[in-house]
Amino acid sequence: MPDVVGAWLAGLFDGDKMVSRAAQESLKQTFQTDEKVNNVWKIYLGPILQFCSDAVFKESTNTLSDERTVSPDDASAKHARVVAAVLSVIQYVLGRRVAKSSEDDNYYGPNAEHPTENNPQEALVKHHIVLDGFFDSKELWKLASHSDSSVRKAVYQLLDVSLAKRSGVWDLEMISTCVLVSGLSVNQTASNLNYSRVLAHLTQYNANIWTEFYTGTGKKSATKRLCQFLGKGSQGASSQYWDEIKTLLLHVPTSVLIPQENISDQHFSIIEALRDGISSRDESRSNQRTAWNTYMEVVKRFLSCHDVDRDRLIKDSIMPILIQYISPSRELSMWTVSGSPQSSILLDATRLCLESPPTFMENWTALSKSFIEDIQTSLPEQSKDFGKSQDAITAKATKRYGFQAALSNVEVSGDIRELLTDTSTSEILSAIALLKARNGKPYGAASVITTAIRSMPNLLPTQQQLSDSVAQFVLMDVPDLLLSPSGPYFIELIPLLKSIMDTNLASRKSLELVLNRPRTPPRSKALQSLIGSSCITYVGQDEELLATLISALKQEMNDEAAEGDLLSTAMQNPNTPQQLPQALVAEIVANLSLEDRQSSSLHALQTVLKFNPAVIKSCDASTEDSPLLAKLISLADSPDAAVSQQANTISNVLKADDSIDNTHGNEAILNILRRGPETVEAHALSIPSLIDLARETLQQCDEQHRSTLVAELLPNEARWQDALRPLFTSYPNPSLAVMNPLSNAVSLVQSRSVAEAVPVDKDGQSAAFRLFWYTSALVQTSDIFESATVEHRACVAKNVALMLQIASDHLSIRSPHSLWQLQDTEHDEVVEVISQTQRLTASWLANGLPGPFLPICLSGLMEDSYGTSVRSYYSSRAYISTMTELTELHAATDFQMDIENLSSTTKSLEIFPAAAVVSAIPTSAALARNFNELLAQLTGDDLKKYAKSMSHLIILNSILNREDFVDSLPSIPKQRLVFFVQHLCEELVKMFNVTDSSGIQGLPSTSTLVMSAEILRAFSQVLPALSETYGTFWESIIEVLTKAWSLLSAVSDSQLPFLHASLRLFSTLQRHGLKESNDDLVDALHSHEISITSSMISLLHALCDFPDESHQPRKIINELLARQISYANIAIQSPAALDLFPVLGSESLALQASAYALLHRQIPRSQEDVAMDKALSKDYVAKLPEELLSLILEEPTPSVLAEVDFKRSMRPSLQSYFLSWQLIFDHWTGASDAVKNDYIHAVKEGSYIQGLLHLVSDVLVTSRSRPVDASKFDIDSYRPGSEDTPEKDAHSMLIHLYFLALKHLPTLSKAWWRDDTSRQTQVSVESWTEKYISPLIISSELATVSAWGPTQASDPDQPLTVKVSTSTREITASIPIDEQSMSLAINLPPSYPLSRATVSGLHRVGVTEQKWRSWIITTQGVINFSDIGGGHQLIDGLMAWRKNVTATLKGQTECAICYSVVSADRQLPSKRCGTCKNLFHGGCLFKWFKSSNSSSCPLCRNQFSYA
Repeated sequence: MPDVVGAWLAGLFDGDKMVSRAAQESLKQTFQTDEKVNNVWKIYLGPILQFCSDAVFKESTNTLSDERTVSPDDASAKHARVVAAVLSVIQYVLGRRVAKSSEDDNYYGPNAEHPTENNPQEALVKHHIVLDGFFDSKELWKLASHSDSSVRKAVYQLLDVSLAKRSGVWDLEMISTCVLVSGLSVNQTASNLNYSRVLAHLTQYNANIWTEFYTGTGKKSATKRLCQFLGKGSQGASSQYWDEIKTLLLHVPTSVLIPQENISDQHFSIIEALRDGISSRDESRSNQRTAWNTYMEVVKRFLSCHDVDRDRLIKDSIMPILIQYISPSRELSMWTVSGSPQSSILLDATRLCLESPPTFMENWTALSKSFIEDIQTSLPEQSKDFGKSQDAITAKATKRYGFQAALSNVEVSGDIRELLTDTSTSEILSAIALLKARNGKPYGAASVITTAIRSMPNLLPTQQQLSDSVAQFVLMDVPDLLLSPSGPYFIELIPLLKSIMDTNLASRKSLELVLNRPRTPPRSKALQSLIGSSCITYVGQDEELLATLISALKQEMNDEAAEGDLLSTAMQNPNTPQQLPQALVAEIVANLSLEDRQSSSLHALQTVLKFNPAVIKSCDASTEDSPLLAKLISLADSPDAAVSQQANTISNVLKADDSIDNTHGNEAILNILRRGPETVEAHALSIPSLIDLARETLQQCDEQHRSTLVAELLPNEARWQDALRPLFTSYPNPSLAVMNPLSNAVSLVQSRSVAEAVPVDKDGQSAAFRLFWYTSALVQTSDIFESATVEHRACVAKNVALMLQIASDHLSIRSPHSLWQLQDTEHDEVVEVISQTQRLTASWLANGLPGPFLPICLSGLMEDSYGTSVRSYYSSRAYISTMTELTELHAATDFQMDIENLSSTTKSLEIFPAAAVVSAIPTSAALARNFNELLAQLTGDDLKKYAKSMSHLIILNSILNREDFVDSLPSIPKQRLVFFVQHLCEELVKMFNVTDSSGIQGLPSTSTLVMSAEILRAFSQVLPALSETYGTFWESIIEVLTKAWSLLSAVSDSQLPFLHASLRLFSTLQRHGLKESNDDLVDALHSHEISITSSMISLLHALCDFPDESHQPRKIINELLARQISYANIAIQSPAALDLFPVLGSESLALQASAYALLHRQIPRSQEDVAMDKALSKDYVAKLPEELLSLILEEPTPSVLAEVDFKRSMRPSLQSYFLSWQLIFDHWTGASDAVKNDYIHAVKEGSYIQGLLHLVSDVLVTSRSRPVDASKFDIDSYRPGSEDTPEKDAHSMLIHLYFLALKHLPTLSKAWWRDDTSRQTQVSVESWTEKYISPLIISSELATVSAWGPTQASDPDQPLTVKVSTSTREITASIPIDEQSMSLAINLPPSYPLSRATVSGLHRVGVTEQKWRSWIITTQGVINFSDIGGGHQLIDGLMAWRKNVTATLKGQTECAICYSVVSADRQLPSKRCGTCKNLFHGGCLFKWFKSSNSSSCPLCRNQFSYA
C-alpha cells in the first residue's frame, strides 16, 4: 500500500477527467466511508509526500516515457500532467481545497476532511523535513515559468496556499528570482489569474520582494518586467484579474511604480503599460469596467505621490478619457471607455479633471473650437457621405450637451461655469449662421441647437442676446426651412422655446407654409413631424386650418408613394385634435371598397386599433348601407391571403371588443345574409364564409327571436324564382334525352323568353348555385330546418329537388348557360356539394313520411310541371325522382295517389304532369288499361299530328321504362303488340325514305328523328316479348338502322337521342337469347352484315370530331357504339384501316379504344401480304402508315402529364399516343426480317423512339421518389382499360411499350439510353430495367433461339448444335470438325439489351488465334449492332459465325500422313508439296522427315519443296 498510495491519490487530481473519475470510483469502492478515506490520508501521509517529492525532483520526460515509442510533445504533456497532479496533492495536504479551474475555488478532491484540519501543526511537523526540502528546492519554483499552463497554475496555487499555511522560513530571494523575474516575462495564458493573485499576495506578504530580494537589473528590472506583464492585459482571464492587479499595484513599493528616471521626465511607464493592457485588442469587453476602475485607482495613487506633477498627470492620463467620450477620434481610440456602466468611470474622471481647472478649461476651449469647425466644415448635401457627416455632428452634440447637463449637478468653479455658457452660445450662434447660409441642409447644425436648448433649459433665459437670435431665427427663417433635412429638428425646437416666445404663432406659421407647398417627399416628412409634435395642439382651435390639414392628410394616405406613417403618428400623439383621427378613419373605411387600396387600408385599421381604438367608437366611420364590420367580413373572403387574414383579425377584434360600438354590426350581418347567397358581384362573399356567418348568427340568437331569424336566413320562394330565372330562359340541350326518364319530352319544351347570359361570381358560380349550396349546407350543418315553418321547409325541399335536376344536367353537359363556369380541376367541389345535398334529400325521404312538408313539396312540384316551360320540364323530373325514391322506401298505399284520374291525365295535352304521373304511381290495373289504350291509339295513328303522337309515345315509353311493368308485357295480347310494331315499322320506313330535289337520299328532319327515337325506344322494350314471332319487320328494322347510321355524317346534339335509341335497339337485337329464338332475325343480321360493318365504321367517323369529356350523353353513346363493334366482332380490310387512324386521334377514349381494337386485329394479318410484296420486288420498301406516324410526332411532356387528373380519366391525347405506339409495334408481328428492317429504318429516320423513351423514363423512373413497381403489371401484354385507375392504366401501357421497344428496337433504345440521358438517369433506368424488363426480354429471346436451334442440328452441310441455359443467360454453339468441335458462348448481361451481349470462344480448332479472335469480334458485333431484336440478332450472330467456319473449312482435304483434316494441335493442313500439290500438317510432315531420315514428299517421293 505505501508504494502505490501516492500514485493512487495523485490520480484524483489528474487533468484527464477519465483518469480522475476512475481514481475516485476505485477509492470510493475500496474505502466506503469518508472516515476511512481520511484515515488513508493520515496514515500514509509520509509515503504520499515522498512520492510527490520524487515525482517533482526525480522524474523527467525521459523517465516517464520511452523516447522510442512516445513523441517529445506527448512525453512533455505526460510529465506536465504528473507534476501538476502531485503539486495539487501537496496543496491538498496543506489544507487547501483544490479547484476545478483557476476561477472556481470549490472543492474538487476526495469527499473527506483534510488530513491536517484536526491538528495541522502536528500533522505537518512530523514530516517537516520532507516539506522543508520540498519548499526550499529551487527546482520546484523554477516550475513557475514552465511552458505548460497546468503546471504553472499548480505552482502558483501551491505558493498561494503555502504562504498562509506554512510556518517555515522562506527564501524570498529565490522566490523573487523564480516567480517574479522569470514569471513576469512568461506568457501566462490560462494561468494569468492565479499568477496575478499570487503576485498580489506575495506583495502583501512582503513588499520587499520587489526591491530588496529582487535580483533582476537593467532590462530585467522590476519596473520594466512589471510593465511588460501589465501591457499584455488579462491574457484571457476573467475580470478578477484586474481586481488582483489593483491590489498588487496599490501595495507595490513606490520606488517600483515611480523609478527615479520617471520622476525626472514625469513619464509613468506603469500607467502606460496598464492602459495598453486595457486597450489591447485581445482584452474582453466584459473586463472593461473592472479594468478602468483599476486604472482610475492606480492613477489616484500616483496623484497622491508628492513627486508627481498633478496637472500634467491629469492632462496626460485622465483628460483624454473625457475628450474621447465627448469628441471621439481614431487617434484617441485607446482611451475609449467601453462596457456598462461607463457613467461612474466618466464621473470619476470628470472629478479628477475638475481638480485641475487650467487643464480642463484649456482642453474644453479647444474642444469647442474643434466642434464649431466640424459644424462649419460638415459635408454638403451633394456629397455621398453627407448623411454620415451630419450624423457624426448629431452624435457629438448629444454627448457634448449631455455631459454639460451632467456638470450642472457637480460643483464647479465660476470660471468653468462661465466657460461652458460662452462655448455653448458660440456653438449655437455658429449653427444658426450655417443653417441660414446653407438653407437648412446641414441638419447636424439644427440638432446642435435643439440638443443644446433641450439639455440646458436655463441657457436661453440667462442669455438675452442668444434668446433674441434664436427667437428671430425661429419666426423668420425656420418656416422656410421646414422642408429641408433640418425640418424635424426645427419642429422639435419650437415647443422648447415657450419661455422666450409665442410658440403658437410659430406653429401656425410653420404649418400653413408646409400645407401650401406642393406634395413632395420632404413635405410629407415635415407634415408627419408636425403631426407628431405638440405643435398640432393649436390646430384644433382653427377650423379652416384643420380642414386644410385633413384634406392634405387624406391625399397623403391615398398616395402609395408617400413617405412616413402619418396615421400611426396621428394616433399616438395625445395632442392631436379628435376631429383629425376621425376623419382619417372615415377615409380608411371608404378605401376598403377600392381593390388596390384594401391591403394598405386594412393595415391602417390595425394601426388605429393598436394605438387609438376609441376612435372607431367615437366617430361615424361607416355609411348606413355599408358598415365597417360588413366590409371586413366581405374582405375576409378575399383571394388575397394577406387581405383575408388581416380582415379576419380586425373583424374578430371588433366583435370581441366591448369598448367598440357594434350597434350596426348585427344589422350588417343580416343584410349580408339576405343578399349575399345570390349576389354574384366581384366582391361577393364565398358560400363557406356565408355559411359560417349564418351559423354564428344563429347560435347567438335567443329563442324569442329565433323564428324571425330563421325566416331571414332561409331563402323564400321569391328569392328562388329570381335566382333561377336566367337559367329558365334557355332551352335544355336535346341530347339530355339520353339520360333522363322523360327522354325526348325535352323536345316539347317551349320558352317565351330570350335566352339570357347567366352571370357568375369571381369563383364562376351563378346566383342559383350559390343559393342552392348555401341552403343545403346550412340545413345540413345546423338545426335551422327544425325551427322553420312547414311552408318554408316545403319551399326549401321543392327548390332543392328542382336544383338537383338542373345541376345533374349541367354536370353532364358544359354550356355557356350553366350553373357554373369552372375549370375541370374545380368540378370536384361542385360534385361534393351535389352529393351531400342528395344525401340530405334522401334523409328527408327516408324519415319524412309522417312529416307535413313533403306532401306540400310534391304538390308544388306537380303544380309547377303543368305547361311546356323549362321550369315545367325540370319540375316534372324532380317529381318523378322524388316519387320514385319514396316508392322504393315506403309502401305504395302510404301515398294517396289519384289513380282514378290517371286516364284523363294521360289524355290531356299536359305532357309533363302526365309523364310524371305514369312514371311515379304504383303498378295497377288502371296503368295496364292506360297502356293498352295508348297501344291502340298509336297503332291506328298515322303520326302526322306531331304533338299528339309524341305525347302518346313519350307516355308509352314512360310506362315501358318502369321495371315493374316491363315484366308484365307478356300478359299483353301478342297480336296487339305485333300490329303495333308492324304499324310503327312501316312509319319508320316512310320516315327514312326521304330524298332531296336531286333524288339523293338524306336524313329526315330533326322532329322526325326525335319521333323515330321514341319509336325505337318502344321497340327496345316490346321486341323481346315478340322473340318467337316471325315477320318482315325484323329485316325492316335492321335496314332502317343501317340506313340511318350511314346517313349520319356529323352527329349534332339533336341527333344524339336517335343514335342512342338505335344503338340500344341494335344491342337488344344482338342478345343471344333473342337471336336463338328467331331465324328471321338471324337471317336479317347475316344478310346485312356488310352494311352493318360499314355503317358502324361510318358512325366512328361521324362521332370522332366531338370531344365527350364534358358531354356525358356523347360519352354514353360512344361507349355504347364501342361495345356494339366489339360484340359484333367486325373485321376490316387494309384499305379501310387507313380511314380509322383519324378516329384514333379523336377526343373520345371509347372511340379510340374501338378503333384500336379493329386495327389491332387487322395490322398483324396484313403483314403476310407486305412480306410477299417485299419478297417479290427488291425495290419495294415497307412503310409505316403516315397517318399513324403523325399521331406520335409530339410526345406528352412532363408538364402536360402533371396537368392530367388521373383520378377522373386519362386524357384522350395521352391514350391516343400510347395506342398509336402499340399499333406501330403491331407491325412487327408476322413481318419478315426484311420488312422489319424497313420499319426500323422508318422509326429511326423520324427520331420517334426518343420521345417515347424519355416519357417512360420521366413517368416511371426518374420523376418519382420511388420508381413504379412493374411487377404488379402484365409487362408483355396490354388490354385498354384493364387496370383499376387511369393512372395505373397509363403505367401499364408505358411499361408494355418500353418492353416492346427493347424487344423490337434494341439498338435504337440502347442508343437513346447511352447518348441522350444523363449519368444519373442512365443508372436509374438501367437498374429498373434490369429488375423488371430485362428478365422477360432475355427469356423471350432465349426461347426464340431455343426453338431455332434444333432446326440447325440436322443441316447436312454444316450442322450447328445450340444449347440454351436460361439460369445463366448463356447460349452455347458448336460445330463438329472431324472428331473435334469448334464452340463459343454468348452471355447476356442482367440489364440486356441496354448492356451489350458478350461472346467468348470455348474451343478453337484449325484456325489461328488471330482469325479466331476476329470471328468472335464479328459475331459480337452482329449481335450488338443488329437493328432487329426479338432474338433474331442472336440467331444472326450464330449464323455469321457458322458462315466464317464453313468458309474456312470449305475444300479442305485430309492430311496424307494422319488421314485427318485437323491435327492433334488443332491445325489444318498448311504445307503444300511443290510437285504433287498435296497438303500436309506441319507437325505430321516434321515427324515424317524425322522418322524417314529424308526430306522427300510422302506421296510423290520427290524432294519436298514448299509451294
